[in-house]
Amino acid sequence: MKTRHLILAGVIMIVALLMLAAFGSPVRADDLAKIKPDVRTGFGNAGWNLDRYADLEPLHAGKTITLGDMKGPGVIRHIHMTRHRPKELFARGIVLEIWFDDADEPAVRCPVADFFGDGCNGNSMYFTSNLIECAPWSYNCYIPMPFAKRARVLFRNDTDRDAKCYAYVEWESLPEWDESLGYFHATYNRKCFQLTKETDEPFFEVKGKGHVLGRQFSVVTDEPLFKGYMYVMEGNNEINIDGRERQIDYLGTEDSFTFSWGFQNTFAGLRAGMPLVETGPLNQLSIYRFHDHMPIRFNKSLEWRINWSKERLFTRKPEWSEAVERDGCWVDYATVYYWYQNQPGGFKHQPLDPPAERQKTLLRSSRKSDKTEAES
Repeated sequence: MKTRHLILAGVIMIVALLMLAAFGSPVRADDLAKIKPDVRTGFGNAGWNLDRYADLEPLHAGKTITLGDMKGPGVIRHIHMTRHRPKELFARGIVLEIWFDDADEPAVRCPVADFFGDGCNGNSMYFTSNLIECAPWSYNCYIPMPFAKRARVLFRNDTDRDAKCYAYVEWESLPEWDESLGYFHATYNRKCFQLTKETDEPFFEVKGKGHVLGRQFSVVTDEPLFKGYMYVMEGNNEINIDGRERQIDYLGTEDSFTFSWGFQNTFAGLRAGMPLVETGPLNQLSIYRFHDHMPIRFNKSLEWRINWSKERLFTRKPEWSEAVERDGCWVDYATVYYWYQNQPGGFKHQPLDPPAERQKTLLRSSRKSDKTEAES
């Protein structure tokens, strides 16, 4: 009898692992089949006034539209948005903001393309993952976003062109608020810096209690030495948690995104992907990684840095120093970090550049021209 129970337990474990592999996270059939009379389904349309709802405000130039203004407790389950032509204008010219409860700052503030993983200003291939999706001419997000009192989802058109847009949000009520639930956050940042043998660059810092869910990077460089993302792919991803240095230390950026030997081919996985890999005079890379299998948790603070100074295989090469001396080795990073926190707001997002700056493929070109004009 004991042996039979052990065999049965083993079979159950194998089935659970197969479900985990198939669905990305444990799926409970009893929960999917459970009737929940105290849960209400919510839905909101926005942007498209050429159908039943003529009073919907279109996403015209300089306008902000509300996708949903929801009373809690509840949880956002799905956000859908059409993509727009010309993509080079609207991909980063339209901004997603999500506000929770009575917070003074939005929990989410990102250009739409970067938030949905469509890297390098909307140039990624189609892909789907557990949580975000770049589908044919549309974006989808399936990250659950609980809220206690209120949630507002907004799209803002920062460009001087009207955008034909249809978007909707799907949400459901919660019978009561669970204090253990975190508020979803996402922030966009863009930085251009000269990558040297001593570079130790901060990428993300947050204070409070919560856990990191994932990140999306768009990396661009026109440095010939970095063709194929050599040197760029390196750098130790050092994560300091609650004052403890290098609590996590990925020895290589590509490995921190779950790949090996650099960024060679496009790939779309459930938790990690490379939906854009272009090499040549201009190198463009879009990559994403989610930690929904095991979030990176913090109780006081978290700091994420990339440190190239320990890469002995590369730092000993003289051509790197020579390229830096001729004012080369510049890299352009646009990043989105996704995380949950126990507070609905309070995070200070970096100011967004004007739309014309966001659209540029390599931010360094504009920064250099600004410097030249100032010197003249």
